[in-house]
Amino acid sequence: MKHGNFGEAITGISAQFFVNGRPIPQGSLKFINGHAIHVRAQDLALWRADIANNARAAKVEKAQEGVEVHLTFVMLKPKTVKRVEPFVRPDIDKLVRAVLDGLTGVAYEDDQQVVKLTAIKEYGTTEGVWIRIVDKDKLRRSLIKSENFIDDCFRNDMDSNCD
Repeated sequence: MKHGNFGEAITGISAQFFVNGRPIPQGSLKFINGHAIHVRAQDLALWRADIANNARAAKVEKAQEGVEVHLTFVMLKPKTVKRVEPFVRPDIDKLVRAVLDGLTGVAYEDDQQVVKLTAIKEYGTTEGVWIRIVDKDKLRRSLIKSENFIDDCFRNDMDSNCD
């Protein structure tokens, strides 16, 4: 039994990384000759590709079960703005949709696997988005493994193997 080192137990459970650049919202459509076209289609495609590439570089493993996704969008604060929070365009739900689609096929097979989502917009000095992904199944298995280790220690009357 290994003692005091659970590094391998937490590997791959979560990943966190930053995607630098102006976050592009997904969802603003314009109708031309009866066809719906995304207003910033090329920018959106590049933004989603940046998200996918950064996830790969962070060695995100594709989850088979549910995931938690935590997003913090960092926006530049205009010099003339006095308010503390960026309650301005783009809408947070449209920013989220672009990120979730960018992670599809890399962090999970389909964004329907996202079972918990948090999203925040805040002002900062570098535009982009912090992305944290937690693989719920791996987290659950790691917690069970930790609980079993603790139970074994108590059963063995806290012998020296549990240091």
